[in-house]
Amino acid sequence: MRLADELVARGARMFGAWWCSHCADQKETLGREAFGKLSYYECAEDGANSQSALCRAEDIKGYPTWKIDGEYYAGEKDLDELEKLLAKGK
Repeated sequence: MRLADELVARGARMFGAWWCSHCADQKETLGREAFGKLSYYECAEDGANSQSALCRAEDIKGYPTWKIDGEYYAGEKDLDELEKLLAKGK
């Protein structure tokens, strides 16, 4: 939960798609409660609450993609990798 709180405090976003297995794994890694705190953007046009136009505007090419401190990081991240990305921006 501390990591999720830090991601929220830094305005982190995750872009993904409902059909993306790596996105599902990323959500599972974080846990339901922690992931529920984060800003998630559904990029699939047929996904619930789709924000595909925003994903195109942000030039998101793969899923999941994280945006932390204005930088983009493609691919699934474990908790240690997310911690390192947060530390990088400090």
